[in-house]
Amino acid sequence: MKIFRTKNAHANFWLDVVLITAILACICYIFFWPIRVAGNSMSPTVNVGDQLIVSRFLGFIGNYSHGDLVLAHVEIDGATETIIKRVAAIPGDHFVLDDIDIILADGEYFLLGDNTTISKDSRHFGPVNASQISGRILLRYFPLTAIEIF
Repeated sequence: MKIFRTKNAHANFWLDVVLITAILACICYIFFWPIRVAGNSMSPTVNVGDQLIVSRFLGFIGNYSHGDLVLAHVEIDGATETIIKRVAAIPGDHFVLDDIDIILADGEYFLLGDNTTISKDSRHFGPVNASQISGRILLRYFPLTAIEIF
C-alpha cells in the first residue's frame, strides 16, 4: 500500500503499519463489538463478568434463528435497557403462553432468558421488533477457562 510516501523507507514502513492497523480497527468495530455481562438472567449459559463478542453485522442483516443469543434494547419498567436473551420464537411462529395464542408478525421475535425464574424477557415486555436487536452473540472470550463459540 503506497498512499503516503516519504524519502525515508523506515518511516514509510511504519506509516503503512499505522494505516493498516487503523483500517482493520475500524472494520472490526463495525462488525464486532465486545460486551461484558452484567446480570444473571442468562445463567448458566453466560454469567456476570463474562466477556462476549457481538456480531453487529448480523444485527444489520437481522437474520436470527431459534436458539441464537442476541443483544437487544428494550423498555423495562420505563427505562431502555440492553439485554442478552435467547431467541425462542421467530416471525411466523405460533405458540401458546399462559393460555394465550401468540402469532409473531413479520419482524417480531420472542426472547427468553435461560434463567427463567429471574429473567425479565418477552414474557414481561412482549415480542421484540427486529430493529431492537443489535446483534448476535458469537463468542465468549473471558474467562479463558470458559471460551465458547455460540
